[in-house]
Amino acid sequence: MLCEQFAGWTWWLEDAYLLFTPDDPDWLRPYYITRTEEEEPRLTPDQETDLMNEQIEASEGFDIDFTKFRCLFNYHPVDFDDDEFVEEPETNLDLLKRLAQRSIDNYNQQHETEYEFTKVLYANFHMSAGVMFLITFQVKDHANYLTKDFQARIR
Repeated sequence: MLCEQFAGWTWWLEDAYLLFTPDDPDWLRPYYITRTEEEEPRLTPDQETDLMNEQIEASEGFDIDFTKFRCLFNYHPVDFDDDEFVEEPETNLDLLKRLAQRSIDNYNQQHETEYEFTKVLYANFHMSAGVMFLITFQVKDHANYLTKDFQARIR
């Protein structure tokens, strides 16, 4: 696991907090929330918040199963094809590739390794005095010709 850190800055896990429930008048269901009221188990917003926080704690925010939720929280998956964080013609995936490449380059320099970035697997984000990206990506290890998954937290 790789966590990007800067001098004088340490990371912490941001707790999940509820933004909207399906009952809220301003509710607009994002594409990644597919769970309905009828699906079991029927969790309350408080129970969903607890479940979200359990997943955040267990994976440091990298691995969240958004299909388990009806409510909208401060953590979201990054839509690779969107341009929410960049200007057209770039996509979010272009940005994530650059961030992952920079992250593995820094890692290689610090640890005297020669990993080669291959692809972004998935990413989440939340707002934290800016945007905190939690990126899981794949690299190639030329020493043994295997691929490895790395994770980078980049703000």
